Amino acid sequence: MERFQKTRIEAFSDGVFAIIITLLVLEINVPEIDMHNSANQLTQALIHLFPKFLSWVISFLMIAVIWVNHHRILESVKLIDRKFFWLNINLLLWTSFIPFPTALLGDYADNKMAASFFGIVLSFTAIAFVLLRLHLVRNPALRHEAVSEISAKRALKRSVVFGPLLYWLGASMAWIIPVLAWCIYLLIPFFFIFPKLKSTHE
Repeated sequence: MERFQKTRIEAFSDGVFAIIITLLVLEINVPEIDMHNSANQLTQALIHLFPKFLSWVISFLMIAVIWVNHHRILESVKLIDRKFFWLNINLLLWTSFIPFPTALLGDYADNKMAASFFGIVLSFTAIAFVLLRLHLVRNPALRHEAVSEISAKRALKRSVVFGPLLYWLGASMAWIIPVLAWCIYLLIPFFFIFPKLKSTHE
C-alpha cells in the first residue's frame, strides 16, 4: 500500500483553507458614491452591500467548520493511502470553489438560481466529507486504534445528515423562497459551532 506523509498533507490542506477563507472577503469592495461627503449616500451604499456581507459570513463560518472537521478526521487517521489522498484533494477542490457561489449569492440575493446554486456547490463539499469518512469506515487499518468502528460509523451518519441533506434542502427551498434557503445555510454551521444544537460530534 502506497502511503503519504500525514504532516505534509495536513500542512498543504491548512494552507489551502487559509487562502480560500481569505479570498472570500475580496469580493466585498468599498462602494463608490457620487458625493464623497454624503453620509446618506454612503449609508445607502453600505446597506446595499449587506447581502454580500451576509453571504461572506455564512461562507466564512462554513469553511471554518470544514477546517475543524478536516482536522478531526486527520486526528483519527494514523495512515494515509492513495485513495484517502485523492479523496482529500477532492474535498479541497470543492472547498476552493466556494468563493464563486458566495459572490454569486451576494450579488443576486433574490435570485432563485443563485440561492440554489450555492447549496448545490456546498453539497458537493459535504459529499467529499462523506466519502472521506466512508473510506475510513471501510478501511479500519487507516484509523488509530482508539477510534472504534461504532464511532466511525456514527461520524459518517452525522456527516450525511448535517451535510448533503441539509444543503439539498436549502437548494430546493431556494426555488420556493430564496430567503428560506439563506436561513438554512446560516443555520448549518451552528449545528457544529454550538454542541447543544446536536449530539456530540466527532
